[in-house]
Amino acid sequence: MSANKTVAEQHEIIGNSGNSKEIVFKRTEHPGAKWFFQPVNLGLFIHYGISTVHGDLDISWGMMENPERRKKKNGIVTPREYWALAEKFNPDQYRPEEWLSAAKEAGFSYAILTTKHHDGFSLWPSEASDFSTKNYLNGRDLVKEYVDACRKLGLKVGFYYSPPDWRINQKYMSFMNSSRSVAYPDRLHKDIDHNDIPGELPEMPKEHYDRYIEYINAQVRELLTNYGQIDLFWFDGSVKDITNVITAEEMRALQPQMVINDRLWGFGVGDYCSQYECRLPKEDPGMPWETCHIWHVGGGWSYVKNADKYRDISITMQQYETCKKWGGNLLLNIAPRADGSVPNAYYKAVREFGEAVKKL
Repeated sequence: MSANKTVAEQHEIIGNSGNSKEIVFKRTEHPGAKWFFQPVNLGLFIHYGISTVHGDLDISWGMMENPERRKKKNGIVTPREYWALAEKFNPDQYRPEEWLSAAKEAGFSYAILTTKHHDGFSLWPSEASDFSTKNYLNGRDLVKEYVDACRKLGLKVGFYYSPPDWRINQKYMSFMNSSRSVAYPDRLHKDIDHNDIPGELPEMPKEHYDRYIEYINAQVRELLTNYGQIDLFWFDGSVKDITNVITAEEMRALQPQMVINDRLWGFGVGDYCSQYECRLPKEDPGMPWETCHIWHVGGGWSYVKNADKYRDISITMQQYETCKKWGGNLLLNIAPRADGSVPNAYYKAVREFGEAVKKL
């Protein structure tokens, strides 16, 4: 399966799909947000979470049954087994200043950390959740350590946050990737043990959905009030009905200068286009845009055992040159190991990239 097809398939599952011709931006004009719209900004994407404990799982997606990935011998576990990894999560070498410092020296201007992915585990001691560092790391706040490092180094602070939460909504969703799709109409849904679910999935009760939206809103407010100035908020996916979900106006009442991407409130509603995932535009998008790419080789977004290699500098420079030509930002993803350390290959890759950019 091609990378673009995989991305499109995943976007459909998390409610992030649409046609680029339909983009209608509601862009902030706050002077504090101007930094993002100065071409070209380099951003460091950091995908990190409990999946790394296993050593061969992509973050969140590793709990989805997927026959195609099994044929490639990609790591897959049941959701129940995946969530149990939180008990063994021990980031005793998590020192974000080390890897952020290397990015700063190379010319990066912002960073984005996965505060909560689709798996539901929060990297801060969230009062709104029973599945966070509050419950599993004695209240250690990995988000704060990241924010403090960004501020010390002069990097803009970005938060990734996934509204889709597969742990909270486990009774009302399928853990079969591409279940009942056009390509695989005969596939059955799977439960949290990957057992078949005959027939249709149970409909989510309104009471549950309302609590789920309250939970999202509470977590977003925690992130926007507990850490000082936040410069960028990167939603990944949407919800079934955005009627009561937190609005951009409510978020900007807490962080007036913040830039927000275009994935929560409907395709294209945000400050910029973040839909160029693992791909480059074929023509000038004619709007503020960002492209995100996996910098390491193999495995997906988070660390797996073969993610100690990084892509050739020629690939990264092609991405950069496209961004420079059409005024976009380049967001490159790295994957810390379970203990929080980053492979030496990252430091080599970021140094080479920084040197190459400075020569242009």
